[in-house]
Amino acid sequence: MEEKIKELLKKIGRPYQMFNEDGTYQGCFYPVQFLYPQKPRYKLRSNNDDKNFYYGIAKIKKHCIEIAPENLQQGDIIATRFKDELHVAIYYEYGKIIHVFKDHTLQIGRLKMFKSFQSFRVMS
Repeated sequence: MEEKIKELLKKIGRPYQMFNEDGTYQGCFYPVQFLYPQKPRYKLRSNNDDKNFYYGIAKIKKHCIEIAPENLQQGDIIATRFKDELHVAIYYEYGKIIHVFKDHTLQIGRLKMFKSFQSFRVMS
């Protein structure tokens, strides 16, 4: 995982892109898709943020196990509700995350920026 994280860090500054070439949603899932390309991607269900939030969480739960925040390791997925939308990030280290916000670039942020979140570990 450490090598994949190093490769992802080389992409810091990469512009936000809403969709992949195949039409599947990318957005804030970019760092997750970069680290776990073998996991299925998904298409947005509707323009309703609430439906997309629950649909995205269901997709994450299909391939991950929920873990306690104190057990976070490099590469774990952070999911939160940010401005009524699902926002995901990758746990990096020492309370830092790798994520991309809409209309921004891939960046390193702080986990404490989220008031509440769920944490997940990808199943092999």
